[in-house]
Amino acid sequence: MLVVLGILLGGCASQAPTVDVSGLERSSVLRVEDLRPETERRSETFSYSISSDAYAIYRLEDGATNPSALRLLQHRAFEQSGGKPDVGALKVRHLVVYRNLQAEFRRTAVAGALGGTVGAVLVGPPMKGPDGTATSAVDRAGFEALGATEYKRGIYSAEENPDRGSVHVVYIETEIGGKRVFTRTVGPVKGKDGNNALSDVVDASIKAHLSQYL
Repeated sequence: MLVVLGILLGGCASQAPTVDVSGLERSSVLRVEDLRPETERRSETFSYSISSDAYAIYRLEDGATNPSALRLLQHRAFEQSGGKPDVGALKVRHLVVYRNLQAEFRRTAVAGALGGTVGAVLVGPPMKGPDGTATSAVDRAGFEALGATEYKRGIYSAEENPDRGSVHVVYIETEIGGKRVFTRTVGPVKGKDGNNALSDVVDASIKAHLSQYL
C-alpha cells in the first residue's frame, strides 16, 4: 500500500504543474506582504499509518505549481486591478494547499464521518464552479481551532465533494484595501483528461477568492 501511495504521490510531484499565464512579468510591481505561518510554505505528510484518520492527507509545498500559488495570486490580483500597481499592498495571511487521497486508499466512511469537523470552518453553502470546484467562505476562528489537528483542514464535506473523490483543498486569506477575505476551495485531484488538476484548481480557487472583492 505504501509503495502504491508513493508512486501516486511521486507522479504528482515529479514536475510542478504549470499554469498558462501571459504577461507574468508585468505583475511583479504589485506589492505583496507574505504574512503566512512558515508551515504553510512546507510540505508535510500527516500520517503514514493506514489506521490513522490523518492517513493520505498532505500539505503541499509552496512550489507545487509553476508559478507558485503566491506568485499566481499576485498576478491575478494585478489583473483584476486593471494593471494598476498602486492599489495598495496585497496582504496574504493564509495560502495553503492540501491534498486528500483517502478516497484512493481507504474504502471507508472516514471522510464522511469527519465531515462535521469541516462544518465549523465553513460559512454558508459552497459556490459551485463549472470546473468541478466548490468555494466557501471560511470562519477564521474555526480554521485556527484546527491548528493542533491540521489534517482536518484537508477533509471535505459531502456538499463540497458529493462523489467523495480525491481532492485538493485550497485556503486563501488576503487583505486588500483594508478588506479581509477568507475562502476555501475544494477541487478534484485528477482532471477530465486524467492528469494532475492541481494547477487548474489553484488558479480557480484564486479567481473565486478575488471575485469576493468585486
